Amino acid sequence: MTDWERRLALDPSAAVPLYYQLRERLRAVIRDCEPDTLIPAEKDLMVYAGVSRATARRAIGDLVQEGLLVARQGSGTYTAPMAVAPELGARPAGFTETMARLGRRPTTQVLRAHRQPAGTDAGVALGLDESQEIVFIERLRLIEGTPCMLESAHLPADLVPGILDEDLTGSLYDLLRMKYGLSPASGRETIGAVNADYRLAELLRVPIAAALLATARSTSTDSGAALEYTIRHARGDFAVFSVELNDAKNALMGQ
Repeated sequence: MTDWERRLALDPSAAVPLYYQLRERLRAVIRDCEPDTLIPAEKDLMVYAGVSRATARRAIGDLVQEGLLVARQGSGTYTAPMAVAPELGARPAGFTETMARLGRRPTTQVLRAHRQPAGTDAGVALGLDESQEIVFIERLRLIEGTPCMLESAHLPADLVPGILDEDLTGSLYDLLRMKYGLSPASGRETIGAVNADYRLAELLRVPIAAALLATARSTSTDSGAALEYTIRHARGDFAVFSVELNDAKNALMGQ
């Protein structure tokens, strides 16, 4: 059990500001905590550290911004959940496979699944005319029952006849491989930051305008045939990306 009072005791005579001392001591304690550990309330931190509410709030706010803490309305502040950490530059891997590798328990809710015209974006990504049919599958991905990602997959309808009659709550890549003999051999993934609109906020259980990671992935089979175009919106407290830096073509180094 964490001895918060001892570990958060500050030195008022030090030249370092109290909020900075508290933030760094909290950071050190957090490293020893399990994911999703409830930290003491502001009023308790004020007592343990001998600081004002404003100082406690500032220290917590910095760590929330860094993604080390997560504030949950009406519940408290927690250490961040263990994040999804796909490797950039590696072969394409699906959500279910990534979670199995991390020892997590994923579940899926299918929100929408139907045929529709490709439209502009999916058409370009899949090399189809806008009017050609695709299969659209929208799924909410959860870890231990908590929504972490909204995933919208677009597949060429001609490649996957009858897929809408299949169980779409498992690994889509496994289904493509086992039923259709199709596997993503290569692809491209772009990553950006967006703010949650009303629907994303409701589905992912985050505040409106919360920061999300948005990715767009296009993959092809080993024969070069376009296989999927998938858009994902992931909660920032659940998603990080790791990059192997021993290959210059996979890394962009900035100042």
